[in-house]
Amino acid sequence: MSGCVRCGLPENYAGIKLDENGVCNYCHFYDEHKEELTDYEALEKKFSAEIEKAKQKAKENGAKYDCIVGVSGGKDGAYITYQLKHKYGMRVLTYTLDNGFSTDFGKDNIANLVDKMDVDHIRITVNESKLRGYYSACMKLMHNFCSVCFHLCHYYSHLLASQYKIPLIVNGRTHMQVLQAADSTKGIEPFEISRNLADFEYQMFGRLVEKMASTKRLDYLPEAEVTSLSYFMYHDVTDEEKMAFLQEKVGWNRPKSKVPHPDCWAHHIAEKCSIEKLGYPVRTGELAVFAREGSMTVEESVAERERDTQYFSTVDPELEARFYARIKKR
Repeated sequence: MSGCVRCGLPENYAGIKLDENGVCNYCHFYDEHKEELTDYEALEKKFSAEIEKAKQKAKENGAKYDCIVGVSGGKDGAYITYQLKHKYGMRVLTYTLDNGFSTDFGKDNIANLVDKMDVDHIRITVNESKLRGYYSACMKLMHNFCSVCFHLCHYYSHLLASQYKIPLIVNGRTHMQVLQAADSTKGIEPFEISRNLADFEYQMFGRLVEKMASTKRLDYLPEAEVTSLSYFMYHDVTDEEKMAFLQEKVGWNRPKSKVPHPDCWAHHIAEKCSIEKLGYPVRTGELAVFAREGSMTVEESVAERERDTQYFSTVDPELEARFYARIKKR
């Protein structure tokens, strides 16, 4: 299959437009804004300014916490929590959404993190019948279930922030995840910073948010004014640097394999759904960003995508049965 000659995105990638030279719109956007996206000294200053605003706002609110961070047992939330507390002097509240897909790896790392870092932690549980209904409906309508987890994490982080008068949410989205489908500055950090739930979800779901808001089927907490920052849009840290740092500082356990998302036992299902619906695996856009930035060649990016496609195209029958039993309506 042909695609972008520079980053390797396939021609069926969502929203892709190739010019006469075979270069995609996402590459052109990156080139146009490369200087701002890679000036991490300026980006860190912008992040620090938002941190200071949050501290002042929390003080004015009489809040116990300055910010809130979601943790799943993976490296990103753990790394952010440590940096916010120890580098930036933030009073951090952590939370975990219990979606029924957490692995022992994730649970153990959460327990270790909360203990070693001495931070408060809230575990959020959703009504089981409703949660199963959300998953079942999403699979039926979109052949996807990750969107349910994404929305619930976003919703409850904004709800908790509003309830505790916390002015800031800091999330662990990588810059590859933020930029994987960016061809406009609208809704993209650091060009635009969201100050409420609807704006933040626009960054991930685009115009679908506007459609859902107009139907009033989802509560976007319009009165909750909370800033959201994606930590890794402002800090250049590799995955290996995160893991090595956490091992040293808090005794974080590394995953035993290199398969993505070891904190979610259903991730293999999510990948298979993406391949069946879209024709490519979940990391496709992220791998293209690596190629765009030059940390991978286009050949390496395409080869990695092809390995993901081959690996995730089939699912162990027992895992598949476990998944469908998990989301079955009661």
